[in-house]
This record gives sequence, structure tokens and C-alpha cells, in this order.
Amino acid sequence: MRLTAGVIVLLGLLLGLVVDPAFQLISAGIAGGLVFSALSNTCGMAALLAKLPHNRPRAADLENTLAALRDR
Repeated sequence: MRLTAGVIVLLGLLLGLVVDPAFQLISAGIAGGLVFSALSNTCGMAALLAKLPHNRPRAADLENTLAALRDR
């Protein structure tokens, strides 16, 4: 999360210097989100990522797992 936020902030600052100062609003938005996250002890990006299908637990099949380990 922190790497992604840092990259977006740096990208916003770079685009603000090279292309148009309005791109610095990207950095300001990310910074505001980080401050809110620190004060509220929540993380919006983590909440969104947790809802992705690959982050949902699957039912464990103990018999197949043990059979696969025995077959090694």
C-alpha cells in the first residue's frame, strides 16, 4: 500500500512540474487519504483489495491435501 501511494505521489509531483501544476492535486489527494487513514485507523485501498476474488478464503479439503502430500 505504501509503495503504491508513494509512487502515485511522486508521479503527481513529477507531472505537476513537467506537464501542468494541476497534476499536483493527485499528490494532495493521496496525502489527504493517508492522513485520514492514520487518524481513523482504516485503509480504503486495503478494504478494496480485500474484496477481490483472489483474497477470499476457499474451503479446505483435508483429504485431498493429505493424499497429495502422501503421493510425493
